[in-house]
Order: sequence, then structure tokens, then C-alpha cells
Amino acid sequence: MHPEGRLRLGTAPSKMSKKIGLNNADVEALEHGRDARAPDPMRFE
Repeated sequence: MHPEGRLRLGTAPSKMSKKIGLNNADVEALEHGRDARAPDPMRFE
């Protein structure tokens, strides 16, 4: 049994994206431009 009025994962981001007019094409464009390479580890010298 789940509490009434609980916020489900993804509800807030979904509402925000609808409010600002973000669509799937926008998200795909953002993901395409993202660098998928692993970052270089930090060095402490």
C-alpha cells in the first residue's frame, strides 16, 4: 500500500518539461551533444 499523494519518480521532471515546452527532440539533441567519454581521474601531486 502506498501513501496518498506521494510524488512518484519522474513526476516533477515531467511536469517541469511540459511547463517549459521541452519535447523528445530537444532531449535527443542534448544527449547527442554530451561527451560520453569517461573523465580523466583527478591527480593529487
